[in-house]
Amino acid sequence: MELVGISEIAALASTSRAAISNWVSRDPSFPEPVADLACGQIWNKQEIELWLRKNNHLREGNMDAKANLQVGQIYTHDYICKTFGGDAKGGSYLPQNKQTILCGCFTTTMNPEAPEVVLVGNGPKIIGKAEILAAQGGSIPVFLKMGTNQWKYQGMFELLSFSKNPADFEAKATLADRNDVAAILTFSESPANRKPFQPV
Repeated sequence: MELVGISEIAALASTSRAAISNWVSRDPSFPEPVADLACGQIWNKQEIELWLRKNNHLREGNMDAKANLQVGQIYTHDYICKTFGGDAKGGSYLPQNKQTILCGCFTTTMNPEAPEVVLVGNGPKIIGKAEILAAQGGSIPVFLKMGTNQWKYQGMFELLSFSKNPADFEAKATLADRNDVAAILTFSESPANRKPFQPV
């Protein structure tokens, strides 16, 4: 049995964790959790997928493409847009759908330590996306730009921290030769990278 939590269900449905929490607490048809742990409730993934499909929340059109992503492979931006949706086509570093960050698209020229460290620029929309990801938590699929329309899939990376404290990013901003940094995101590689991406 494969298990999922709130964050994984939110990714399956391409929605926010808050939306999932509402379904859990307000929709009596939502599946019962198989366990209630200190870290939160967990469910049988198969039961969740059936419920999402029945209620038209499962993005089945993208499921096969997401499941076939391979770490180290190159994908075009169009492919990423079609697979994840959101505003990826606009060149966003954190494509989103409503209040859910769908994936990360980072450049090593702006972020030499990506995907583990991402320096957040000082534009309101740029900071806003980082704040959404910080509230969302969990793991996201990450791509690094390798060349014109060439994005290498790095795998799933879990958000560790988000900070606007200059002491946390000034030295890294200097090394990256950037004077526009207003915050920092740090990530850790997910164990899920050992296998093809499964939408969780």
